[in-house]
Amino acid sequence: MSTAKTWAGRAVNGRPRTTAAATVAARPKTRTTESERLMQQGLSLAGSLLMPLGLLAIGLGWYGAAHTPYTFEQVSYLVSGGIGGLALTTLGGFLFFGSWLARIAHQQRQQTELLAAEIARLADAILTLESGD
Repeated sequence: MSTAKTWAGRAVNGRPRTTAAATVAARPKTRTTESERLMQQGLSLAGSLLMPLGLLAIGLGWYGAAHTPYTFEQVSYLVSGGIGGLALTTLGGFLFFGSWLARIAHQQRQQTELLAAEIARLADAILTLESGD
C-alpha cells in the first residue's frame, strides 16, 4: 500500500487530516539573524585582512634578513617576519574558510526548507487525487 493511499485512508477513517503543506508552513522559516550575519561578515573581514598582513610580514622579514650581514639579526627577522607572517596568513585563511562554511550551511538550510515545502505540496496534491477517486 502506498503512502498516499495510507494518508487518504486515515482521512477517510475519521481522523482529522492535517495537510503536509500546513505542517511545513507552521515551522519557522530559516532567516539570517543579525548575529549570524555579523559573524559571517566579521570572519570574512578578519580573514581578508590577516592574510595579506601575514604576507606583508613575510616580505618584510625577508627584506630585513637579506639586508643585514649578521646572522644573529637574520634569526630575529626569520622568527618575527617569517614564522609570525606564516601564522597570520594561516589564521586568516582559516577565518576566511570558516566564513565560507557558515555561508554554505545557511544556504543548505534554505534549500532544505524549500525542498520540504515542495514535497509537502506534492503530498497534498497526491492526497487530493487519491480522495477524488
